[in-house]
Amino acid sequence: MIDLRTLDEEAIRLLYHQSMSRDFPASELKSLSAILSMYHKGLYDVLGAYQDDTCIGYALLYCPEGERLALLDYLAVEPQYRNQGIGSMLLCQLRGHYAETKDALLIECERPKAAPDEMEARKRIRFYTHAGASLTSVRIWLFDVEYSILVLPCRGKVTECDWAGKMLDFYRQMLPDELYKHNVRLIRA
Repeated sequence: MIDLRTLDEEAIRLLYHQSMSRDFPASELKSLSAILSMYHKGLYDVLGAYQDDTCIGYALLYCPEGERLALLDYLAVEPQYRNQGIGSMLLCQLRGHYAETKDALLIECERPKAAPDEMEARKRIRFYTHAGASLTSVRIWLFDVEYSILVLPCRGKVTECDWAGKMLDFYRQMLPDELYKHNVRLIRA
């Protein structure tokens, strides 16, 4: 069993430099200052997945207070714990963690037909759908990359009208106006 813990600023800095910079390409990684800014404003949750006192994975979510939805921004398992079901357990724990406050988690996965590695993109989508997420017909274009959108319910049922526009709202809140204007677009199939 894993235990989710909210990380403090010092732990976030360590996580960013030791794990996130290794686990995500620089082009997909927000700056540490942007993450800390959202964290200090109460817009961002940074959670460590612990087994005893060892951090074996982590999740970062754009999670504004009072919103019924959250955006799963980053999810990873430490390399030595991969392929053991830890990622699935982490998603299950996240659902439970947010069951009282969120209807669902929104998830972006690179669209397979547009991804440099189509098989890897399909593998990621399968991972989320096996965990209970639904692949939607809506995609989002972010900084020259096209993503498929999945919805992972935490409680109840979520309809498209509940979340599609919320994706745009989240990015409008996270990005400066000029970056948002030129780099974010919702695509409905």
